[in-house]
Amino acid sequence: MGGMVRGEVEARLGGLDRDAAFRHVAGVEAFLRDWAPHLLDEVRGIADGAGIDARAALWLQWGMRAPEACTAFAVGPDFTGDGAVYAGQTKDTGPGANERSIVLKVRPDGRPAILSFSYAGHLAQIGISSTGVSLWGMSLYIDSPGGGGGPLLKRMLLESDSVAAMRELAGAIADDNSGAFGFSDAAGNVGVLEQLPGRQIWLDGGRDAIGHANMIVSPEPADRALDCYPTRCPSAGARHHRVNAALAERRGAFDVAAGFAVLSDQTDHPKSICRETTEVDGILTNSAIVAEPLAGRLHVTYGPPTQAAPQTVSLN
Repeated sequence: MGGMVRGEVEARLGGLDRDAAFRHVAGVEAFLRDWAPHLLDEVRGIADGAGIDARAALWLQWGMRAPEACTAFAVGPDFTGDGAVYAGQTKDTGPGANERSIVLKVRPDGRPAILSFSYAGHLAQIGISSTGVSLWGMSLYIDSPGGGGGPLLKRMLLESDSVAAMRELAGAIADDNSGAFGFSDAAGNVGVLEQLPGRQIWLDGGRDAIGHANMIVSPEPADRALDCYPTRCPSAGARHHRVNAALAERRGAFDVAAGFAVLSDQTDHPKSICRETTEVDGILTNSAIVAEPLAGRLHVTYGPPTQAAPQTVSLN
């Protein structure tokens, strides 16, 4: 595992000025002392276990910014009709990302247990927790000086106990970030938070269904004018509209298999939800994850879901 963590550091930091990158670390450490000192202990443990500079371990939790082209969904009990909640996402990244991917299970004392599809050395990425929440993340393509916060922010969100608490936390600590976060909770609430410079847009799915894919869908024209996806992530519009259409086709008959059917959809390929080529965006579907948050299970494919069979991992 130490070798994987060192490989992740090189993959993220390799082409950057490390002195410049590490200047931000003191602020991250101070933030953790105030907001989540238990996570500062974990970061130090990551550094010690992998034999890396503690500043590199801290930078991994906040400073990295790697554009992706993922598609996500969450469906609640009014959509499934049987009280169940499901959520899922493709991981559309550069080639080779699976070599650094892990399923992380964390059981901290006095805190929620976390099950996350993540990268070695990260506090968490997308996934579920023992409180019944789920979290999903999509890049937004805007010109903004803010960034980072991925693993640290996602871990803190996963330690929340409801969609309302996740929204409140993101509003308090995510001002210098941009991106879209999909949430669900044990009460069946689902929605997407678009974090834009200095403001948040909440797309409420109620207890029904919502899908999202790398484009700003805020009702405000000024927000949508920030969006650079047509030139920087050309597949986003097609994927966003298709994921919501694919969900609608499965209303009232949803399960894990239906979730993978949505994430395997190749309508309009290569501008599709599942892509087996880097022809568009320079990115392809490396994996797919479907969660049963209330049952504490993640189902994960290593490889496009059209080619790879899912493996199941449980919090229990």
